[in-house]
Amino acid sequence: MKKFIKNHIPFLIMSFILLLMIIFLIVMSVLQKNTQIAEAWTRGFGRQYTKAMSYFNRNFLFSVTEVSFFIVLLSCVFFLGWGFSFLGNKKVWPFLHRALMVALIGTGIAVMYNASVGFAYTRAAMPIEGYKGEIKKEDFRAIAEYFVQDYNECANELGIDEKGEIIMPYSQEDMIAKVRLEFNKLHDDYFSDTLAHPKPLGTSGLFNTVGIVGNYFGVLGEVNYSTYSTNAEMPFYIAHELCHSIGVMRENDAQLLSFYLLSTSDDPLLRYSSYYNTINRLISITLFTDNKDDYSEVSAMISDKIKTNYKYIYNHWNGKMFLSDLGDKVNDWYLKLFSQSKGTVSYQDTPTETDPSGHVITLSNYQSIYFKIYYDNQI
Repeated sequence: MKKFIKNHIPFLIMSFILLLMIIFLIVMSVLQKNTQIAEAWTRGFGRQYTKAMSYFNRNFLFSVTEVSFFIVLLSCVFFLGWGFSFLGNKKVWPFLHRALMVALIGTGIAVMYNASVGFAYTRAAMPIEGYKGEIKKEDFRAIAEYFVQDYNECANELGIDEKGEIIMPYSQEDMIAKVRLEFNKLHDDYFSDTLAHPKPLGTSGLFNTVGIVGNYFGVLGEVNYSTYSTNAEMPFYIAHELCHSIGVMRENDAQLLSFYLLSTSDDPLLRYSSYYNTINRLISITLFTDNKDDYSEVSAMISDKIKTNYKYIYNHWNGKMFLSDLGDKVNDWYLKLFSQSKGTVSYQDTPTETDPSGHVITLSNYQSIYFKIYYDNQI
């Protein structure tokens, strides 16, 4: 036994470190189930760590996350390949050494990810309130028309080029700056006061194949976005990832907060992006009026310019996300791992709830924000 220990000290040390990290992961997964602990951890260590990493990485012009991803991927492939070359010569211990190094890398990243943002998935509810008043179905069509009209006006103000793309009235950097400014509306300590600085993915086309148009990696405190996204989509996608960077990790919360921030903006491009991603959910409220034609008539009010832009966006992405099903499955597994039981369905709006007679008793999350904005503007 002494001889065995002496000959395998490095392996035993690495095995002990791996065991400690696995225990730490298990302990964190248990603690994360407690909302109070998750909230305290998110506002404490999680917030301070991600803020520090965000300040550090903002000095690099390139995506540190992207470079790190490829370094880790190539390192794991190298170590596994090296290990299997030993296994082919029946040298088991050298193979186990290399395999253990890969396990240490993967587990170490998992530990840091859990410690930085994992607790934010089970923290307290986000303090963004929608409409709380009486739900009056006689107002449904008027509310839908109000926002469809603004949607059309945004499209007219921005313009659409010959391809059908929305014309961005300023540089991409200015657009990102405008999105970041919208976060100044948030004054609750629930949200971190430090926004990440979004960086473009150099290999956007590669990430797009699996359906990735943006990401936030808490270990490095960095937001990245795809340069392939259209002008109508990009503000909303960037706002979504920035929401993650201030401690809003649940996807449904990030979607809702992005919608709230952009839909209340004075900038037509930001509002247009918000409408593009949510307007259909608002229009669907007209399905619950006494007039069966309301839905089709309000839908028809969307201008030809916007419909042209819809076609452009469809054609733009057609064929580019050929591995998106694989990406969705991985993302679905990841979200469920972090207590998001609905998986990728959590990106979608909540349903409109009705009583047995068909009357709306609870608006969807998006509809609730729309209704609040509408009634606030009527005062």
